[in-house]
Amino acid sequence: MRRKRVDWDEEMKKTEQIRWKGLRFSIASFALAAFWIFGAGRMGRKTLSLGPLALALLFVAAGTLLFIMLMRRKQK
Repeated sequence: MRRKRVDWDEEMKKTEQIRWKGLRFSIASFALAAFWIFGAGRMGRKTLSLGPLALALLFVAAGTLLFIMLMRRKQK
């Protein structure tokens, strides 16, 4: 029984599309979390400290940017 020949260029194209789709979902989730955290901070200013939350969001954004830069480096 013969196997179907694999088109590696097509497989790489599919993989890249899946990667970008995942990155878009990650960015959308990050934006949603940021809006939720800052909205909650505005509602209950006395109970929620925004300093550590903003720092956490900053680290998530830096990690996302690092991921994007590494993805672009791999493409070259």
